[in-house]
Amino acid sequence: MPNLESRIQSIVEKEVDRVMKLEDKINSIDKRLSVIENNPFIVASNRLSAKYISSLLESFEKSISEVNPLTPEELRKRKELTLKLDAKTITPDEAKELQNILEKELAEAQAANNILALLAILPLLGLVIAVLSD
Repeated sequence: MPNLESRIQSIVEKEVDRVMKLEDKINSIDKRLSVIENNPFIVASNRLSAKYISSLLESFEKSISEVNPLTPEELRKRKELTLKLDAKTITPDEAKELQNILEKELAEAQAANNILALLAILPLLGLVIAVLSD
């Protein structure tokens, strides 16, 4: 029965090859995740509190002469919700409201090519999105 043995051998070889390709893909994914996890920006933003990032944003806004796109009520609400985000007491509805406020601010910063504002808004927005994804 050499024919049966050769067919079995062929099937085994194909399966081993398939497993090896899967292992290569898994290793590639692991390497990519490691690069992402070790990105200094991601590491730093995970270590900063939402309150600290928000205070940086507020300080930045005070130092620029351009008009902030947010109303005084939105600024107050952003500060209030950021404190809740930092304390991990924010509700999903509040997180969505904070996300909307930050996205409005982000759009204005992008339109004005305001890199410093983008660097202040993006980590805070990332924290909100992380809360919403839980």
